Parts: sequence; structure tokens; C-alpha cells
Amino acid sequence: MEIKTAEEIYKIAGKKFLSRSLDKLPTSAIIPPVLDWLEKNRYMPKEITENYGQFNRFTAPHLIEPLARIHPDDDSTHIAIMKSVQSAATTTLIEGAMAFYTMFKLGSCLYLTSTKSMGRVRSSSALDVLIDNCGLADSIKPLSARMKRKTADTTFYKEFAGGVKWLITSYNSIGDMKSNTFHLVCADEWDEAGVELADQGDIAGIIEGRTMAARQYKILYVSTPSRMETSRIYKSFLEGDQRLFFVPCPLCGKSQVLILRGQGKKHGLTFNLKKDQATGARLLDRKSVRYICEYCSGEFTEVHKQEMLEAGAWVPTWQNSDSKPKSPYHRSYNNQGLLSPFLSWERICQQFINTEFGENLMLFKDFTINYMGRPWTSQSKKADWETIYERRDKYNPGEIPAGVLQLTAGADVHKDRIEVLVVGWGPGGESWIIEKKVFYGSTDDLNNPIWTELNLWALTTEYKILNKNWGITKIAIDQGYNPTEKKTLGRSKDYARKPNIVQEFVAANHIFISVRGVPGEGEIIRGHRVQGSNLKKRYDVAVDVLKEDIFARLDRTEGPGSIHFPDFEKENFKQFCSEVFKELKPRKFGWGKIYERNEVLDCYVYADAVAHYLGIKSRSFDVWNEYRQQMVDY
Repeated sequence: MEIKTAEEIYKIAGKKFLSRSLDKLPTSAIIPPVLDWLEKNRYMPKEITENYGQFNRFTAPHLIEPLARIHPDDDSTHIAIMKSVQSAATTTLIEGAMAFYTMFKLGSCLYLTSTKSMGRVRSSSALDVLIDNCGLADSIKPLSARMKRKTADTTFYKEFAGGVKWLITSYNSIGDMKSNTFHLVCADEWDEAGVELADQGDIAGIIEGRTMAARQYKILYVSTPSRMETSRIYKSFLEGDQRLFFVPCPLCGKSQVLILRGQGKKHGLTFNLKKDQATGARLLDRKSVRYICEYCSGEFTEVHKQEMLEAGAWVPTWQNSDSKPKSPYHRSYNNQGLLSPFLSWERICQQFINTEFGENLMLFKDFTINYMGRPWTSQSKKADWETIYERRDKYNPGEIPAGVLQLTAGADVHKDRIEVLVVGWGPGGESWIIEKKVFYGSTDDLNNPIWTELNLWALTTEYKILNKNWGITKIAIDQGYNPTEKKTLGRSKDYARKPNIVQEFVAANHIFISVRGVPGEGEIIRGHRVQGSNLKKRYDVAVDVLKEDIFARLDRTEGPGSIHFPDFEKENFKQFCSEVFKELKPRKFGWGKIYERNEVLDCYVYADAVAHYLGIKSRSFDVWNEYRQQMVDY
């Protein structure tokens, strides 16, 4: 074996070091504009988008400026995109930025999303496809020269030539980022990030810290918004220069922001309704969808949208708000639905009609967030129980007013009693509180007579509807209070895994469903399997969503969505109006008590939830008419 001198060994090592160093250098000294490079190098296959083919900047002209901010020559450090659905922001901005940074070896990329499972989906369905169709596949290689067999391409971690790394993780797994520096951070669905991580502080600060060692960096926030008080993307939007997209009117040329007509505005996107000859229902007249100019009052259709977008421009509007940019390098954009190349104006108008022109609060909330790309402003306000008491209806508790066609109930369990509220329902979600019942006794034992009395009452009580006797369809009973569970200071209740006395009661009495109230947004009522219990399923109720809807309807005295009260005690009105939406602790908003007892409100919420569970709240007027006729013919 040939023995090499120290000088020869040094030269060999030097050559290897030089080779690795050269490998890290860009292939060109000139970094082209982001859009120019993408149009030459990015192909989007049919499997991931309907707008497949070579990347074209004019598919979404309003995204040209935000994407250009990715270039290292642009002085932006933070770019926030508050968007609607079908906005093309994730595909165009996030994926385009990661490909560009990797190809020109500008630094490592961190991709964050809501959960690890969602990260896995995004990695395989989008990021791997991006690598394959953007000229990056040959650049994947292990960073270590010693470990040739080391994989450089896993689901959550990828290594490229030039020392570029991709880390794909979730906001809840932020510990994955430790000891890493990133030059590009892509916070996808930013509103899904929690308020803070235990013992680690605010997640925005943690993300910022991962860029501290980078001389040049970009943090890209992209998300549909949520509630205004807690929306992260809305906060990031306010921390930027709050850019809105102005487009010229194709008739007069005056520049304006596209809006949906309404709330006293005489301009904006509008439409007419027509009557269906077969059913009599009022439907969208598709040919009538048009936009009315703010300045000339001229009308034009969506065929002009592309030319308007191509001639449009982003304009900072922070001077008109109460919030100033955090720094001159924070840019923010409201990419709302009327700009989307994939969301038609007709679709937006139809969705607005589906909200009952904003009267259906829960649907209108979804429309505001997902279609208009704006945060939801809480519609709730403190309810005045005295006002509601003064305008209460004249029927007595236990009576069935005209209009009631079906009954549900909600039950609240306490240590020494069970309180029940019976609610009647009619077309359009109109409701009547029928009566309140209280059963007294110890609830810590299923053999106690209180449980037998409750079940007997539920099965045998009937009310006169359309001159016939009808019982309660379903009762939602709160499983939150579990007398058999030993409470430990500082230990939260484990509702999901522990069978409790309410669940065991419901398992043997099928007129009931077992529910628990959960805070925050989400499905109104969602079922979960129960382990270790005779009960097959329990249900989570999104009480925040229901309470906001309930309190927004309290001003209605009749018609769809209105709530009617019988002539019962003032205490019940106080309990119904016992909560208000407020800041419970810094940056955490929710419903809090302003009156000690809230049993009537809780029971109504559960009765409302079971009405959603049965489909009562979503029935059309035609279905209600058929239901009424079936009751008459029964």
C-alpha cells in the first residue's frame, strides 16, 4: 500500500473541501426575477391543479407583486397574505418561494402547517411534486460527504446541494426547529397556530428566533383569517402596510377596491333573484350578476375581471387605519375572494344568498372568512334581560304556541338536581321555549330515583301539536358534571376517555344523547366513539358558535331565527342572558359569566345543538310543509 506524505494528504483534503465549497455556490452570479425563473422552470401537473401546465404569472396577476417580494434584492422581511379560499396563494407563493430559494441556494426553508399529519399530506401531494416538476430532483443529496447512504429525502426533512435544507413540521412540534437556522419560513394556515407553547412563549417569537443567525431572511405568513380578536393572520396584516388591490373600472377607468354590494353601499358586486316556476323558490338569476362602479355607476360583468386584474395595483392603506406597520420591511396583502381566478362572482353571489343575505349568522361567518377573506367581527353584545322580559310572549309555560312543529330539550346535570328546558321548533329555525323542569335528588348514583323520574318524564310527557299529542324527539344531556370522578387540583377532566354516570344513563335510555360543551370554533356537533362504556357515542358541542348565533338572534321578535319566551319567572331571563363574549385572559377570548347562574342558557344551547343534530335547523320551508302535512295525516 502506497504511503502518502502529510503534504499529499493535505492536498487531497483541500481538493475535497474546495469541491464541496464550489458545490454550494450558485450556478450563476445573477439571480433572475422570481417570476421569470418560475415561468421557465415550473410545471404544474394535472394531478394537483385544474389550472395545470407551465407556470404563468397572468393566471393570478394580483399575486405578481407578493411573489416578487421573495427575491433577495427586495427589502421585505415579513410578508403576510390574508386570503380567501381558492386564492392560489399557497401554490403560487409558498411553493414558488421554496423552489426559488432552493434552486439559487439562498438558504434553508422551514414549512409550518397545522398538524404533523397535514404536513405529511402536503409533503407528498405538493412539495414532492414541486421537486419533481421544478428541476430540483437532481439536487437532493445528503449534506454529509461521509455518509453516502444517508437518505436526504424523507417526508419531513430534505437535503439539497449547496447546504439547503427543508424542514416540514407543525406549529405544535415547534421543538423540531431547535438548533436550526432558516432563511425562508413559510407559515401556512397561520391562524391554526396556537396562542403559545407551554414554557416556550409565543410561537411567532419562536419562529422569528430561527432566523436570527441569517443575514438575509424572509418570513411568509399565509392564511384565511378567523375571529378578529384572535386571528394571527389579521394581526400580521395589521403589522404590515395593509395593502389592498385597486383595479380600474373598465368603463370610466377610476381605480377602486372590489366589494360586495350591501350595508348601505350603492356600488359593488350585485345580482337579481328570480322565481322558480316549479317550486316558487327565489333563486339567483345568473345572467344578472354584475358589478356597479363606485364612481360612474356603470355596470359590467366578470368577463372584464382578467383585464382589471392585469391593470390593478396593490396600494398601502395603513394611513387609514389605527395600526401602523411594525417596520418598513413588513408587507401585508388582503387577497380577497373577488380577486380569485378560481372563484367566480356567480359562486360568491350564490354563497351570499345561502347565508340568507347575512341573516344566518353561522353561514355568514363562514362566507366572510372563506369567500371574502376578512376576519370575523363578533356580532354578540350584552343582552339586556329586562328588555327581553318586557317583550316576552303571552303563552304560559307548558303551552304550545302556533308555529311549533317539533320538540327538543337540553338537560344540565348538577350534584343535587337536573334542570331541563323544552324547546319547540318551526320553519326557519324559529323557536319557542316551552317550559323548564327541575328534578331534585343526588345524581351520584344511577339507582337514585332522580334518574328514573327523568327518564319516565322524557318517555311519557306529551304536548298538543296540531291537535295531536307529540313527545320530545331528542334530549341532549350534559355529561360535563360527573359525580363519580374524583377531582384533583390542577388536573383537567378527561371527558374523552372516562365513562361517567351520564354516559351510562344515556346508554340505557335512547331518547337522550350525551353531550359536552367545547370552546372555540368547529363543527356545531360532532360525534366520538367512547371506550370502556356501554355508550357507543358521545357528542362535542361548539358552544361558542351556538352562543354567538343565539345572542345575535335575540333582537328578532318574530320570523326565521327568532326566539320566543313564555311568561315565566325573571330568574330564567337572567340566566338566559348570563354570559357575554369578552377577553377572559390576555389574547384569549370566550364566553364568560356576568350572572352567577346560567342553567337556562346552557339548556337552550344543548336543545339547539340537538336540533342541529336532527337536521331541524337546516330544513327548507318546503320540507317543513311536507313535515307538517305528515303530522296532520298521521
